[in-house]
Amino acid sequence: MKIPIIETDRLILRPLCISDTDHIFNTWTSDTRVTEFMVYTTHKTPEETKEWLEDVIRNTDDKSSKSIDIGFQLKKSGILIGCGGAYYKPEYDRWNLGYNTAFDYWHKGYTSEAMKAFTEHLIEMGIKHFISSHAVNNPNSGRVMEKIGMKFDHTGSYTCCDGRIFEAKFYIMDSE
Repeated sequence: MKIPIIETDRLILRPLCISDTDHIFNTWTSDTRVTEFMVYTTHKTPEETKEWLEDVIRNTDDKSSKSIDIGFQLKKSGILIGCGGAYYKPEYDRWNLGYNTAFDYWHKGYTSEAMKAFTEHLIEMGIKHFISSHAVNNPNSGRVMEKIGMKFDHTGSYTCCDGRIFEAKFYIMDSE
């Protein structure tokens, strides 16, 4: 599912590409501070990040894909600082929102700014129902959800690719 370039005051949201591999690996997919609560495991090699990017690009090129990812790039410097995405979760009949931002760019409002613009674009595309969750021990992620208009719905848990289980808070948003 193709996503156009989206601009905010400080960011350019753009498709991710293979040439981003080394930067993404060195900036966030290998940083345990960033990956601690993520569903994916910390990448140990740039090849792991490249394989993930290849999946992202495949999904972007597939018009029937139920997965959308987008990079967050600073307008002034051109530095890619994170990414966000949405994928359809049939068990909830909602699109799950997720994001991660390089540690050096935390607490500056970039993630909220990016995800607000991304979510607004998804709504314009006709996607109306969203869900997201964060580990209870990662409340800053919940603040991003609240800033983009999501409301707390319930507590539960989520399981990571490596079997870790986190107690979580789930948020929803309906644009209708």
